[in-house]
Amino acid sequence: MNELLLQTIDNLPPLPETVTKLQQYIDSTGENVEVQRVVDIISKDPLLTGDLLRLANSPYYGFSREISTLNQVVSLLGISSVKNVAIANSLRSGFKIDVSPYGLDTQNFLGNSAKEADFISEWFRETDKKLSQLLAPCAMLLRLGMILFANTLIQSGKDKEFLAMLKESNFADISSVESEFCGLDHLSFLGFLFDYWKFDEVLIQTTAYITMPHAAADEVKKNAYALAIINKVFEPYQGGSPYNMHEAVALIKEAKIEGISFDMDRFLEILPAEARNNLNKQVENE
Repeated sequence: MNELLLQTIDNLPPLPETVTKLQQYIDSTGENVEVQRVVDIISKDPLLTGDLLRLANSPYYGFSREISTLNQVVSLLGISSVKNVAIANSLRSGFKIDVSPYGLDTQNFLGNSAKEADFISEWFRETDKKLSQLLAPCAMLLRLGMILFANTLIQSGKDKEFLAMLKESNFADISSVESEFCGLDHLSFLGFLFDYWKFDEVLIQTTAYITMPHAAADEVKKNAYALAIINKVFEPYQGGSPYNMHEAVALIKEAKIEGISFDMDRFLEILPAEARNNLNKQVENE
């Protein structure tokens, strides 16, 4: 295994105690899981409780009324969704974030990551709310691999070398440089991470096929296509470029051939202005 990848995996932190207890309870009881027991476990962690209430009232979910209790959160989102969101939230807030090895400003990076999650919510809120809610943890963690790779590159003293190679390629192909240094790109790594932290199988399979959605199983194919399209719009450096926007539209058309329908009108309506303008631009030959 690639040395930097192995180092990244070795440094992965355990989940917080409350989240681990929640996982163990839900996974061990199966269909016999009790809502009140889930609420009791979460309520022992005030920070997690506050985060879940905040997320439930965020645009991710688009509920028409305020959610004020944990019982409401669990009842409205469902037990599996609460578990997945609890894992995602604990991970998102549990890492030191410094993406300087990518030549990125950390605050801009975080802002762009938030836009990815908001876009998914806006795109599917009216036509497929279930999909929007299912993909929320994936959207929250879509760039987690970059954060972890960046930390490992800094710790190993290879951050400057990594950045120099990105600059040589004019930041045109981050995934190839990631693969050269770490053995795979950050999106491909995400499926491993979701498996490592024991997200639901549907999310593990969804994230495992972001880079090749056509190959995903039928039950997760729409999920994988949605994330692949979002990546083209918001990918660091190349997101929303003429090339990426043509790729995004091509993915939507490819999905239609596969029997998967996306709301193209809504997609175009909520695109960032620059990305929308780039749809009509000529793609330069490489």
